[in-house]
Amino acid sequence: MPKIVVLSPIPIELLQAMLPVGVDAEIYAGDIGPGLIEAVRGADIIIGDYTYRLPIDAEVAKAARGCRLIQQPSVGYQHIDLEATRSEGIPVGNAGVANVVAVAEQTIMFALCLLKKALHFHEKTAAGEWAQQDAFTMGSFELMGKTLGIVGMGNIGKEVARRAKPFSCRTLYHDIVALPVELESELGAERMELEELLGISDIVTLHVPLLPATKNLMNRERLSLMKPTAYLLNLARGEAVDEEALAEALSEGRLAGAGIDVFREEPLNPDNPLLKLNNVILSPHIAGVTNESRARILMVTIENVNRVLQGEKPMNIVN
Repeated sequence: MPKIVVLSPIPIELLQAMLPVGVDAEIYAGDIGPGLIEAVRGADIIIGDYTYRLPIDAEVAKAARGCRLIQQPSVGYQHIDLEATRSEGIPVGNAGVANVVAVAEQTIMFALCLLKKALHFHEKTAAGEWAQQDAFTMGSFELMGKTLGIVGMGNIGKEVARRAKPFSCRTLYHDIVALPVELESELGAERMELEELLGISDIVTLHVPLLPATKNLMNRERLSLMKPTAYLLNLARGEAVDEEALAEALSEGRLAGAGIDVFREEPLNPDNPLLKLNNVILSPHIAGVTNESRARILMVTIENVNRVLQGEKPMNIVN
């Protein structure tokens, strides 16, 4: 019988209901260390940890030699050593595009909340204050007609562009790969260099993978290129932004606000300087987590597991 080891806190009853009859899965609820190494030894299939608490490093990959698939039940897989798994001959699959709609929708939500000062007015009204005058003194703005700069025009970036189009935004994008002209026309998107995009955009939203070239992508120098009335959104990877430099720019009025879903340290460190600011909207890395996206991720995960069990090639291989 195939050995399936699950590192995510997925209800075992749900998994068993979706796996073929006679195929059992075992949940590993321990910690990093010898227990994890022993748990994956001899596994035919490993379902990775969507909380990223249990990394699959070179030592774990070596113990899992002979594994037919590591299936990550999320789009991100930064906790998996791709080089080590490749060296051991273990394919690693992710959930593909299962969460792109959820992230794109939260991007637009962040932009609208920041422009319209939604959190400020909610807090004031909930406290019994009638802060109507603040709309004049602070300003409340429309998304219509704003310039949106998308950094990273992959699956999520394209979905953001599609959702910005009904707001009549001017959409700019920066990516190392240019979109086909027909798709640029369909999305109403114009490609330009990053520095130029930063200086023009009213809203800059990041949708890049974590690579050496994107680590600290928004550093102090690049943040200084943005307009003081502009907003930065990060729903990509926490390491893409210098959080200290961002907090300084926000507190000194060199940026109007920010919407952040991902952080350099997760769970969020209580000393993070972004927590002290009132011109940010923060969420705990849940932009891609909706009931619908979770269902899609689980379906993709089980489909890939079943493909391998039936001797077929897995999909969405990232290594």
